[in-house]
Amino acid sequence: MTYEIYAVIILIVGILIATFSSLRKPKAKKLRIWGITTMLIIAPIASWLISSIYGLCEGSGFAMIGLLIILFPILFIAGIVLYWVGGRV
Repeated sequence: MTYEIYAVIILIVGILIATFSSLRKPKAKKLRIWGITTMLIIAPIASWLISSIYGLCEGSGFAMIGLLIILFPILFIAGIVLYWVGGRV
């Protein structure tokens, strides 16, 4: 259970750093910052947290890995899209 607490702390700190670093920046810069944050911090940690909670509720490690395999690419692609839109604005 301690790993989940550390993951939540890292996730919150990463989101706070992204929030404060994107204040008073142009829209393109904000989108790039949030794209990088989504790809490097939010996607792996959030997908692992959601998947581990689901796996514990179901009582199956296969359910955890299955959901992890589905969630991580979706969130990572969302980060790529944010970064790409920030470069085009």
